[in-house]
Amino acid sequence: MAERFAVSQRTVERYWERYGQKGHCRVEQIGGYRRSRLAGHEKVVAAWIEAQPDLSLEELCLRCQKELQVTLSVSALWHRLKALGLSYKKKDARRRAGSP
Repeated sequence: MAERFAVSQRTVERYWERYGQKGHCRVEQIGGYRRSRLAGHEKVVAAWIEAQPDLSLEELCLRCQKELQVTLSVSALWHRLKALGLSYKKKDARRRAGSP
């Protein structure tokens, strides 16, 4: 059987064991959807950004930790804000002061 499908004998044994345990040899799902730690707090974070649009991602992370007891990385926060369509971009330092 292993030669027929060009796999090792151990692979055939593993498939046979899986078939005996589960009744099929299909591949199981790997990974999946993970719920955001900010789920349920989107309106609060949006209000923070609206009230103070120049907050950095680091500052937002600290505020989430202190006020919401939600610990997350800067990249996780960035991905969540992007998914929610919230803007948190700052203006470039050169544009704020204007040209001399």
